[in-house]
Amino acid sequence: MPERPVLQTRSLDVHYGRGRAAKQVVFDVGFEVRAGESVGVIGETGSGKSTIARAVLGLVRPAKGSSVTVDGTDVTALSARALRAFRRSGVVQYVFQDPLRSLDPDLTVGQSIAEPLLIRGGLRRSAVDAAVRERFEQVQLDPALTGRFPAELSGGQRQRVAIARALVTDPKLLILDEPVSALDSANRVRILELLGILRSADVALIFISHDLGSVAGITDRTLVLYHGRLVEQGETAQILGAPTHPYTRLLVGSAPTLAGGSIDRESRDLLRTELVTS
Repeated sequence: MPERPVLQTRSLDVHYGRGRAAKQVVFDVGFEVRAGESVGVIGETGSGKSTIARAVLGLVRPAKGSSVTVDGTDVTALSARALRAFRRSGVVQYVFQDPLRSLDPDLTVGQSIAEPLLIRGGLRRSAVDAAVRERFEQVQLDPALTGRFPAELSGGQRQRVAIARALVTDPKLLILDEPVSALDSANRVRILELLGILRSADVALIFISHDLGSVAGITDRTLVLYHGRLVEQGETAQILGAPTHPYTRLLVGSAPTLAGGSIDRESRDLLRTELVTS
């Protein structure tokens, strides 16, 4: 019997606003992510990438008829109280683009990593401290840094701390939203190498990015979003090597790291025409 997916969305529609002023930003999106699988989500700004992530976390409520199931729990059916308990469980964790803004400047990084465990409760302080040290080592940071504040660390170190904080609850699903876009090239490589190690674990990864080079190196499958619609999905090598949808071809053709240069204006105009008519 096939293993149950860690994440499954069905007919996912999301609106912002109410009544006649409501604007639909995600349209009928359905996909699955299984344990140990890394799935990339690509698309330009405003395509719905982060909104889908927020729906998975329960931070936005999808329209009636939508479903988001995480580790067997239908998030869309939870009451407000049950949703808070679900978040505190740490089943889903989120890594933001800018670790300096996502880490509390008044807490040491060790305290930040311990915080999710303290909120969830049920562990002795000694067990929490041991978990913090373990996660520091997992992300290849010196445990001696636990007493420092975020501003005292480099950008790459801060992002490792953010990943360690996300991993400390042993999540089933880890969502990474542009996790390397704020880093220099050397730190970007180190973080991607670290995420590559995580792929061997049973954590399901969603990797949101506009950097197709990073997506190519870290994901098994890729979803392509265009104006809130899922226009193409499949194995990453196939999606980026031989895209079938005109919008995917436009993205790939505009990525210097994949195509050797930007797409010319004539081809761009032709593809935009195809997008309108397809």
